[in-house]
Amino acid sequence: MSNETKKPVLELVNSAKKPAGKKPNNTGGSGGSGSSTKQKRFGEYGIVGGAFAQFRMMRVDGSSDRAESSFPLCNFTARIIEEVLHDDGLTDSSFLRIEGRRADGLVLPVADVPSKNFYSTQGSWPNDAWGIKVAVNPGAAKRDNLRFCLHQYSNLEADVPSRIVYKYTGWKKINEQWHYLTGSGAITAAGLVDTVETDLGSGHMSRYALPAPLAGDELRAAINETLQLMTICPNKPHIGAVLLAAVARAPLGECQPTNYVIWTHGLTGSGKSELAALCLAFFGKEFNSNSFPSNWSDTDNAMESKAYRAKDGLFVVDDYKPSVSPTEAAKLNAKAERFVRGTGNQAARDRLASSLDLNSGYYNRSLTLITGEDLPKGQSLLARSLILEIARPDIPSDQLPIYKQAAQSGKYAGLMSAYIQWLASRMDQLKAGFPRFVQQYQNDARNNGLTTSHPRAPEIYANMVAGAETFIDFLQDSGLSAERANVLTADIETGLKQAFSEQGAYQSEQDEVQRFINLLKAAFSSGNCHIAERLKKAPPEKHPFFWGWRNAGTDAVGDDMYSPMGDCIGYLNEQTSGKPCEVWLVQDNAFKVAAQFARNQGDSFLLSAPALWRRMVERGLVIQTEPDAKTNKPRTTVQQRVAGVKMRVMVLSSELFEAD
Repeated sequence: MSNETKKPVLELVNSAKKPAGKKPNNTGGSGGSGSSTKQKRFGEYGIVGGAFAQFRMMRVDGSSDRAESSFPLCNFTARIIEEVLHDDGLTDSSFLRIEGRRADGLVLPVADVPSKNFYSTQGSWPNDAWGIKVAVNPGAAKRDNLRFCLHQYSNLEADVPSRIVYKYTGWKKINEQWHYLTGSGAITAAGLVDTVETDLGSGHMSRYALPAPLAGDELRAAINETLQLMTICPNKPHIGAVLLAAVARAPLGECQPTNYVIWTHGLTGSGKSELAALCLAFFGKEFNSNSFPSNWSDTDNAMESKAYRAKDGLFVVDDYKPSVSPTEAAKLNAKAERFVRGTGNQAARDRLASSLDLNSGYYNRSLTLITGEDLPKGQSLLARSLILEIARPDIPSDQLPIYKQAAQSGKYAGLMSAYIQWLASRMDQLKAGFPRFVQQYQNDARNNGLTTSHPRAPEIYANMVAGAETFIDFLQDSGLSAERANVLTADIETGLKQAFSEQGAYQSEQDEVQRFINLLKAAFSSGNCHIAERLKKAPPEKHPFFWGWRNAGTDAVGDDMYSPMGDCIGYLNEQTSGKPCEVWLVQDNAFKVAAQFARNQGDSFLLSAPALWRRMVERGLVIQTEPDAKTNKPRTTVQQRVAGVKMRVMVLSSELFEAD
């Protein structure tokens, strides 16, 4: 080869055509491929190789110059696609909905990350959300930079959208307009809107969902079917009146909290659960007798949380049935006491957080209807309840399917939506005026002696009447004639009066003072204790058997002899002036016998001894008292001589024990 035709090797290499490079994939989002080498920058952060990285100026080795270098933060990219705020009426919480892609192209599932975890400096939210699939480079600074990098990246094009999810039903003022929250959205003065989101959680609570309000002929037909509930128990018309008034009162909890419960009880198969399901269907047509929002097997906290979320609605706790085990029965009664007492006081059990901050608890914001085969123990619990007893013949079996059809077809719920729509435009006025109506009815009930079973009874009666009359006003505006409205008002008031007239019997059954007397009488009769004559501690001259003595044969001259049974709990002061005899009780002995006798019956005595003695003094049952030297309050015991020895006793009339 000649020198003219020979080319240097370097010239050949330089003149060679370079192979076409592979076009890198776009990594401008969380969907970028992990095989890309293209960089995307935003501030001091960016995407390198399909993963987030931080850029910093670093000194070049062996030189005073500085050059920019990238430092990986993790092995993925991600984007916040939504911020969701949860409003449960007590505390606000939020979570971030985050999508992501690993550097090798693996699409990560959308994760809901609690905001407190995302913003925590100690948090490891990527691994909490995606497990071992992802990795964050070590170092606290890396976690902080990753959080800030993701925040910036998510807001590059626009602010991250945000929405509110309400975790309860009932009234909420949004943008100066009243909304009644329900599972299907919210009812306003304009009707059903779906721009409001309500999430009541899983389970039967999700059945709280109201349809669009009925109107016109459909509404009038629903009214006629609803009013048939007044006669659902023909032999006990007050039951229908109470239940219809309860349905009407429930949505008015925003105007005045409901501080009582309605307790229906009866044998299995009496239909009490079916009645409760019909009432609950006004707040969601999917409710039935097998899908109540709560039952007595729920924990205390679960019941209170559900009742809190069922704000301004009807809430049913089904199947109160004490166990044959005394321990389990006591636990169930304690649960009922906590729930009903919390409802009556409109208060919850607050707790201290680990930071010693006070965390408010959940309390009942609904109108609660309870079903059961028995009643709870305790006079104060029953005082916070309106009790209805239902027997098997009370509900005609051939009529029940008609009511169930109306409930399942959504007519009851559609009527309730129309009622709430009507209330929405009047809520500001009702919040001011409804409490005054209740107070007025309460004063009338007290002055006219309509509700004398307990001091709380007039308030419960007034709330029910005020709720019913508000509902009847709506019915008239919806086409109910004035004549029918007047008849309905009279029937409901008559039914409520009848219902409250029966409450006194339930109060008497749970009167612990009377129960104490009855327990002692039963203990005398069964030979568990006795009363002795005070002078010689001998058998009483009259009716020794009644006072706990038993025949022990005859003595040498033929007179009857008697032996005392059980402990001596007191002494009989037999009068000679024609006055009733006095019973001098030894308090400690008497209380021990009564409490033990109650336990032997599988029950318990619910009052402490000091509380019992005070109640007996307040009722005037203690014949003699003396002032305390320190407090000047009456002491429940006085000094008397028994067989020549002074001792302190409580003086009662023997008629307390001898009366039937």
